[in-house]
Amino acid sequence: MIALGSVLLLAGVLIAPLPGPGGLPVMLIGGVLVLRHSAVARKFYVRMTRRYPRILGPIERLRARFRARRQKRSGA
Repeated sequence: MIALGSVLLLAGVLIAPLPGPGGLPVMLIGGVLVLRHSAVARKFYVRMTRRYPRILGPIERLRARFRARRQKRSGA
């Protein structure tokens, strides 16, 4: 899964210069796969989020929104 996520990240970077938003969703899916299956990547992400909250803050807000929506659906 980490290799697939890495390939998707790389493909997203290569697709990004093309017209349209095609590269961003591909990169996001690849990033999610890598973060879910790699403890080292997760630690790096947490460290960068704490070091650069202004840059990574919007991503954290999206994660919190999806987490709240998932909890609401599960009834927790």
